[in-house]
Amino acid sequence: MSTEQTKNHRYVHALNELDDVNISRIRPLIPPQILMEDLPLTESAAAAILKGRQEAEAIIRGDDDRLLVIVGPCSIHNPAAALEYADNLREYAETAAEDLCIIMRVYFEKPRTTVGWKGLINDPDLNNNYSINKGLRKARTLLLDIAEKGLPAGCELLDTISPQYIGDLISWGAIGARTTESQVHRELASGMSVPIGFKNGTDGNAKIAVDAIKSSESPHCFLSVTKQGLSAIVETQGNKYCHVILRGGADGPNYEESYVAKYTEQLAKAGVNPRLMIDCSHGNSSKDFRKQPIVAESIAHQLSATETGKYITGVMIESNLVEGNQSIPKDGDLSKLVYGQSITDACVNWDDTVTMLDGLCEACDKASDFETKFRTLLTKLDVVEGEETWQQIDGALKNLISLVKADVTKYDTFVPTMKQCAKFVNASVLSERTRLSATALSLVEELARQMETRFQPLADLLFPSVMKTCGRANKVFVTRGINCLTTVITYAHIPDQIPQICYAAHSDPSKTVRGSATKLLMSLVSCCTVPELTPHLAAVEKAIASGVVDANPDARTTTRQTYEIFIKRFSNRVEQFHAGLSSTAKKYLKLDDKSAGAGRPQSQSAASRQRLPLRDRILAQRANAKGADAANGGQPKSGDGAVAAAPGPQRPRPMRPMTRPGPTAVRRDGSCAVVAAVPLTINDAAAAGTSPTTPNATDAIPEPPAMPAKSNTLENVLMSPRSSKPTLTQLFGEDTSTTPVSTDTEKPKDSAQASATPSCAPSPTEPKADSAVESAGEGKPCESSTTATPAGSGDEAPVRGESKAVGAVRAKRGPGLSFSSLNTATSGRQARTAQAVRPQSRNIVSSRMEEALRTRPARAQRPSSSASELPNRMTLRSDSRAGSSRSRSASSGPGYLRATASSAKRVAGKCDDAGA
Repeated sequence: MSTEQTKNHRYVHALNELDDVNISRIRPLIPPQILMEDLPLTESAAAAILKGRQEAEAIIRGDDDRLLVIVGPCSIHNPAAALEYADNLREYAETAAEDLCIIMRVYFEKPRTTVGWKGLINDPDLNNNYSINKGLRKARTLLLDIAEKGLPAGCELLDTISPQYIGDLISWGAIGARTTESQVHRELASGMSVPIGFKNGTDGNAKIAVDAIKSSESPHCFLSVTKQGLSAIVETQGNKYCHVILRGGADGPNYEESYVAKYTEQLAKAGVNPRLMIDCSHGNSSKDFRKQPIVAESIAHQLSATETGKYITGVMIESNLVEGNQSIPKDGDLSKLVYGQSITDACVNWDDTVTMLDGLCEACDKASDFETKFRTLLTKLDVVEGEETWQQIDGALKNLISLVKADVTKYDTFVPTMKQCAKFVNASVLSERTRLSATALSLVEELARQMETRFQPLADLLFPSVMKTCGRANKVFVTRGINCLTTVITYAHIPDQIPQICYAAHSDPSKTVRGSATKLLMSLVSCCTVPELTPHLAAVEKAIASGVVDANPDARTTTRQTYEIFIKRFSNRVEQFHAGLSSTAKKYLKLDDKSAGAGRPQSQSAASRQRLPLRDRILAQRANAKGADAANGGQPKSGDGAVAAAPGPQRPRPMRPMTRPGPTAVRRDGSCAVVAAVPLTINDAAAAGTSPTTPNATDAIPEPPAMPAKSNTLENVLMSPRSSKPTLTQLFGEDTSTTPVSTDTEKPKDSAQASATPSCAPSPTEPKADSAVESAGEGKPCESSTTATPAGSGDEAPVRGESKAVGAVRAKRGPGLSFSSLNTATSGRQARTAQAVRPQSRNIVSSRMEEALRTRPARAQRPSSSASELPNRMTLRSDSRAGSSRSRSASSGPGYLRATASSAKRVAGKCDDAGA
């Protein structure tokens, strides 16, 4: 060997020691172009593949509301079983095409955590022979056959070279959990012509998938091979159709609604597509294929009933002809394998697959059905209201109410969809047509019932127009608006509208709006929770403080009811709230000293509630006056005879003076005699005979104004204490020096046992009979002289000293009105008067009357006259024509006062008869 040859040999040996040290064998690989020419793509297969890609891209963009479903075996090891599965799936895909876009899962490469079978391309014979050229041919052949059936396929991209052999036959690709973080696979995804899904890491971390999407969307430059099999530098433009696949992890599943919301928020913040796919297997099923239907059911629920459903763009299911999985026989006898059963991860069988797909299809059908119907209704609503179109709008609103009742509000797309037609609903609410407005308000009520607290986003758009309805001139619109908002508050609470309602309650210039707002405020205080009301308590208190003194009486009444609810729910703020109220507000809220604060005067309405009956007040006033006299030594305090007022609260207003007009004496011959009016003054201290008591602080009776000194009127005599002895002179105003008075103090057991007959006659010093008669005819009362008469005597004796004319008149007239008849009156007026007298008060008057009559001096009886000789008798009546105002004032007094006045008139009339 020459020296030159020796040097070359040493150089080659050195290279072998530096390069390919661990390479045991290198075999040639068929170029992609050669394999593509051997197994060319047909037009029908290309059409199916292109359709699958376009539909998947549209779903990922959000332009297609169908669900992307990647379903199939975990891995393909038997092409014949895979084709049978493809036939079953194609038939189902045709029936569910309106709701589902189905792509068959055809995985040829399997990344392993440690070691194991790596897939059909790597080991097509399942014997570790690694006939990769054969595996590539089998894989391309199977994909062509599936595409020829019209079914698109999806694969996992495990390396950067195999896509050159099969990339033109797939419609969707995936990057596995173990390779998502790989820079090479991110670069590969950026140059792929199909949508790519990145799975979260095996530890459950989805951030690496988010980073992978951002990387794949950007242009890259990396090393690869060409279709001719030559190494090349590849430059990419970036893939805009990448998404996240949630597959669970070591820390558990991540398919639930909370995880979906979390990851979509992360995607949105990263500025990438927030739509994602959920894998029903792997970590989400805890590697138990029996739990895949549970995951699918949860996904269906989210699609149809939650807000996260709109972000779920696809589902991945591991399915095969036979459920479960199996291992490759160690002896290499492949005939022992179960046909149609996975040799990698366990899968659900075909029947369970159909059940899962049916549930997903139904969930998508509900959502898509609403979308279709709503678009139709939106077209009908988008017209100008007129005579020819308002019924069309009314019908569209009624159809929308039917959709709401069908529970379409659970769809996440419902709120955005309703926001599109909010302006049409508001226009109908404010329509002058009552039927159209009523339908729109019914729609708002039904939305609140179905959505409850989720109604708040729509309330911000619909509340202002409904509130305007509450201030319209037509009461029908106002009532409907109030009822609508009351329903909304009851179900949805709408706490964000509390400031607006409170402002309208205390500051709106319209009385109608303020009245409506106070009713809505009461509903808010009743229905909203304490946490919802707490941020707005200042506004609520201000509305209550102003509403209780509002000029609108309805607003005041409603605000008082709101106040009662408020102080019960927020008892800790009552004292602070009361401290800031005005005196007028406290008056209308009827706050007493305890609730309004110590030292404040009681409201007039509260004092009126404690007002006692008239007779009880008079008795209490006399008791106070008697106590004041005793304290002053029996002397009046002032010079006018007034009694000092007893200490205690004063009356809100003074008592009315009690007077009664004087009666008119009417004879049958037509002549009249007017009797002077007698003031009804009561100054006695204890007419009831009860000891005075001092009222407590709350029941005290205010002291009335000072009353004038006693006068010798019949009322004062009758209402005097029982211990006093009234005389006939006191009854008729005579001088006690001319006529003696009996002072018998024996009290009869019955009022019938004491009767007497008064008579009037001129005294020896008075004018003659003619002048006396003339005086009586002019209506002037005469003076009288009395003599004692035995008790129970019914006849009267002639009076000494009377003139012959008077005696003739008396003889002709016969016995006059006996005094005992005062208690046994038979006239209609006396009967009505007796009925008006209160029982207890009448007993007092009767007792005083009996004592007065019993102490009268007896007089001689005069001979009785026959009935034919009786003159025209005198009757009494109120002078209602001459003094109607005085009659009304007297008739409005207590019954026992009217009875006393009547007794005085009858006595005065008797004197006229005697004088005549």
